Amino acid sequence: MPSSAPLVRRLTPADALSLRQLRLDALQETPEAFGSSYEEEHTLTLDDIRGWIAPADDSAMFGVFVHDALAGMVGVARQRKLKMRHKAHIWSMYVAPALRGQGLGRLLMRAAIDHAAGMRGVRQVQLSVTANNAAAYNLYATLGFEEYGHECEALCVNGELYDELLMALPLAGK
Repeated sequence: MPSSAPLVRRLTPADALSLRQLRLDALQETPEAFGSSYEEEHTLTLDDIRGWIAPADDSAMFGVFVHDALAGMVGVARQRKLKMRHKAHIWSMYVAPALRGQGLGRLLMRAAIDHAAGMRGVRQVQLSVTANNAAAYNLYATLGFEEYGHECEALCVNGELYDELLMALPLAGK
């Protein structure tokens, strides 16, 4: 019998097909929310996606499942450069439109934050959010993220320019 309670778990290569479809849906539905584009990613193969989500270093992709279907995603990774390894970055946060407003985004963000907090030496988690995305900004703020910068005209989507807000969350036990 399918589960009705949302389940958040780390994605594995076996989730590649579902993740690929959700990611492409996200890039089409809210292109201004991502640095990548549908045009760049629709040609990725399942092997590309499997390699992308295969556990490596401290990075991870999490998914939230509702009725056993992937309903949302988020990625978290430690910065790779030696001088920046004390920071982790959250990326690709998305919940399918029909399932928004149910706390799924908060569940995903908690999983990503908790994962980052478990990375040895990570002192803060950073993310960026499109300035016009009030719902995402408010979610991040309620989780303790604070704005530390504003990048004007960070993204150009179909000729329209979008600003991004840079946010950070200091981790306890630094």
